[in-house]
Amino acid sequence: MGLCGSKQPDQNDGSAAQSKDVERQLLEERIQALYNFKILLLGAGESGKSTILKQLQFIHQNKKLTSAELESIAESLHANSIECMRVLLDAARDRFQLSLDDEEDRKTAEALQDFPQGQRISPELAESMTRLWKSQAITQTYARRAEFWILDACPYYMSNLDRFAQPGFVPTEEDVMFSRIRTTGVVSTHMDQKLPDPQPGEPSSLRFEVVDVGGQRNERRKWINVFSNVNAILFIESLAGYHQVLFEDNSKLRMHESLDLFHSITNRPDFKDTPIFLILNKKDLFEQMIKEHDLRGAFPDYTGGQEVMPALEFVKQKFFEKAPAGKKVESFVVTSVVKREIKYAFEDIMKELIDNNRRKLQHELKDLDRMAQKLK
Repeated sequence: MGLCGSKQPDQNDGSAAQSKDVERQLLEERIQALYNFKILLLGAGESGKSTILKQLQFIHQNKKLTSAELESIAESLHANSIECMRVLLDAARDRFQLSLDDEEDRKTAEALQDFPQGQRISPELAESMTRLWKSQAITQTYARRAEFWILDACPYYMSNLDRFAQPGFVPTEEDVMFSRIRTTGVVSTHMDQKLPDPQPGEPSSLRFEVVDVGGQRNERRKWINVFSNVNAILFIESLAGYHQVLFEDNSKLRMHESLDLFHSITNRPDFKDTPIFLILNKKDLFEQMIKEHDLRGAFPDYTGGQEVMPALEFVKQKFFEKAPAGKKVESFVVTSVVKREIKYAFEDIMKELIDNNRRKLQHELKDLDRMAQKLK
């Protein structure tokens, strides 16, 4: 009888409290989502997208490579070196009808053609390849590299062969930047960055997802799979591409391909309001190349001579003209293997994204804050 007047726990109170907790958690997730940015790295093959992504990982993740990753990179450097020399030998023989005069060089060439995939270069072979690299036929062939496809970093590999071939070789950070493994499929990387001057109600950091996709023609059909919910596009172009041909097509210049690709991306209706940043990469190669090869070879309407700045401004304008009328495109000129240049460029890009979105974000934060007050 004494229990008749006691107050029973109200199960609805517990359910209501639990419901409020769930709603609070959802609100917090919505607030954080406002500061999550999805950024696409787009561009034709050999533009340097993967190198830029590696730099961002070193900068923003303080990435430390595992022994297995270093081993894989060492193997790729050996494979890159073998590939470059094979390309040069094939071009010398088939395209330019150049022959090797030295018997030792001929033996090296034969050994390279039959070199097992995945095998490391021995110190002895490295010495023979260095000798072959300096031969007259290969020197003449490399001088005409604009007429066939070859990796941009070929001179780096050839000048470091002896070091690569040493027992116990461990790649440096610079080696990592120059190693080349073709991107296939979609590579997505999440990174955090401290939010500069956070406003009341804002989180202390923002998170961005950088998505890299293969640039070769056969990989581009996969791009459509990553085109949703994009906050910004970084379109990467190799400045050296005005005097280089495609991997897939020796009859077309890389820069001409990139211009066509840039036009198709910037004119997509789903990117009408998406910020697009043009990253003109490989400035170092461009500065060397422009002294020897006038831009008029690729663009007959160019009249600025062989000075870097006029040529650079002309290339920028060519890309800007491919964007829809009124579409703002910011541009940056970098050398992707130089970490500080990528760091500064990406900081500017993130600042612009935050500044452009801050008013909208603050408005949404106020709405969310009002909702949060009701849950108290």
